[in-house]
Amino acid sequence: MSKTSQIIIAIVGVIVLALAGGYFGAGLRSNSGAGATENGAWIKKIKDSGELRVGIASAPPMTGEQKDGKMGGPNVLPLQNLAKEMGVKFTPVPAEWSKMVSGLQADRFDVGAYLDATSERSLAIQFTDPVYTYEGVWIVKSDSGIKSTDDVIKAKKPVAVASGTSYERRVVDLGVDIVNAEAIPQSITAMEAGRAVAAFGDLPTLADAAQKNKSLKIVRPEPVIFKSDSNYGVSADIDERSLQVINIAIQNAKNDGSFQAALDKAGVIGPDNLGDLEMK
Repeated sequence: MSKTSQIIIAIVGVIVLALAGGYFGAGLRSNSGAGATENGAWIKKIKDSGELRVGIASAPPMTGEQKDGKMGGPNVLPLQNLAKEMGVKFTPVPAEWSKMVSGLQADRFDVGAYLDATSERSLAIQFTDPVYTYEGVWIVKSDSGIKSTDDVIKAKKPVAVASGTSYERRVVDLGVDIVNAEAIPQSITAMEAGRAVAAFGDLPTLADAAQKNKSLKIVRPEPVIFKSDSNYGVSADIDERSLQVINIAIQNAKNDGSFQAALDKAGVIGPDNLGDLEMK
């Protein structure tokens, strides 16, 4: 065989090996992708278990204990609809704000309700599309004379905030002393008891408290110091298809009017209809 022929055969051999390597490499990459969380795996897990477990912390009227003694509220309506469509039981699991992320990680529940998406939380879990958007506001005693965030700061007294909430750090950044509470209702109780000059929280929850106690008023910060999308939290390894199914459930509840109807029935108050609840 001539030297030229040997060179040609060698070149052809290299080309064949390269093509084969590309083919098998693609196959290996494809198989490694399949080895990740399989599309629809989360949905299958829920169906196999026969229940959709939802972690719910207290923030009435959006979430909280219902008349039947179980946790619920308008915020979880899309998940209740999803459970019904999947033919599984909707199971509320009482939770605390400071333990929502760890609860998802420990598989104590499948979804965390009314959970704000933050950078810190997103390092540990994933989030759905937004379910509701709210402002953070102050609640104070009507005779406190406090009408702004500046008034809260100048009072040089502690303010109450629920531990583990997304806005806790924002309140800390104001440089005020903090009275930590286990849940939002407890932060309001701390303010009423005189242990804090004001409590900070989401507008629906604090407006609900002001409705029930006429001696309390809402102070809306101007400019806004906190505004957030409330989402559902899910496990970090949820598959894309299952996440899409939850997002579709959220959108459907908004589009068919059932979510807004649930908000109205629960008496959820927005920033445009505070009326006499707002400190003047």
